[in-house]
Amino acid sequence: MALQEWLKFPFKIVDHLASIRPATLERRPFVGFHPIHHQVGILDGMGAKGCSLAPFFANQLVENLKHNTPIQPEADLKRFTRVLSKNF
Repeated sequence: MALQEWLKFPFKIVDHLASIRPATLERRPFVGFHPIHHQVGILDGMGAKGCSLAPFFANQLVENLKHNTPIQPEADLKRFTRVLSKNF
């Protein structure tokens, strides 16, 4: 175990958690409101550049909500309307 090489004192692992970071095949953020559940806003898919992208796209989502300003087309959730509208 690599941790044993770094830490020179005894330790015991009591728990481990892992997560999956959502991503799209195109590796672009998705921002907007769900096409069927209009009260659900989505701001996700920021990936490795999340720290720099999230504030920009969060502002776009807020401005869209407040003033109906368009979201940048490359990130607009509307590109997934067909998929999100399917009844599984």
